[in-house]
Amino acid sequence: MSDQALLGSGVSGEGLPVEPIDPIMLAEVLEAMAGRLESLEGLVEAMTDQLVNSPAGGPWSWRHLGPSQTRALFTELRDWVNWLITRYELRGEAEMIPPCWFLHPVAVEELTALMVAWTAAHSQKEIAPSDALVNWHDRWLWPTLHRLNLQLRVWAKCTGGCHVPSRPAPPVTDEASFTSFLAGAGPRIDSTRRTGPADALDRDVVESVLSSGEAVALLPDDPLSPIKYEHRWYGVPDGMQDELWRPVADERGAQLDLMASRLALAGRPGSRSP
Repeated sequence: MSDQALLGSGVSGEGLPVEPIDPIMLAEVLEAMAGRLESLEGLVEAMTDQLVNSPAGGPWSWRHLGPSQTRALFTELRDWVNWLITRYELRGEAEMIPPCWFLHPVAVEELTALMVAWTAAHSQKEIAPSDALVNWHDRWLWPTLHRLNLQLRVWAKCTGGCHVPSRPAPPVTDEASFTSFLAGAGPRIDSTRRTGPADALDRDVVESVLSSGEAVALLPDDPLSPIKYEHRWYGVPDGMQDELWRPVADERGAQLDLMASRLALAGRPGSRSP
């Protein structure tokens, strides 16, 4: 019997019966799979848009939001703040949030952080009880309201529902001085990390890292004392007159570690620059 004859008879080439496929059921399966594929494509597109269009600092970073994102976050924050005021009946001197809160930048940042913390506390997927909600109240809600009202006194002059503009903005970084500082920052940084042959450190670098506490001298009173810098010992080899501190061999480094430990036990740890 030919293959076509076998298929037509509902029997496989191996003698096993083959169930005919219901065309209606097949159409339903294909339709369901097409729907799932379309849903997945939409999800991938949404995630791609979020990754591409999301602000650099995240969805709650006011500094990086565009106009439409700013409006959306303000609307979300407004709804949440209104709920917070109503839910917790915030009227007390140390608890109130006035109707003009959105005109105070400090309050906007603080309340945004409070909302994000609230969202995180309520988004935990653990089924077992936890203290996340208690922590939100104790660590974030009441301290934030206390800080806004009593410590920072953000809206102290806004009474009777009337907004009083904040004081003039404090002066920011002096651009001329900062530009001058930045121009010289590179050479200053390079000078503290400058090395000579074989990663050697000259006296200026040694004095700089010792004074900053980044390095320690084995014998502070010795101007050519070995120093330990970035977990490595440096020393001036005997007979060298260039005053360059060079990395010592591992065996010598172990000996210096032992000497440093003994000096520390004797109450004479190295600390001063050579």
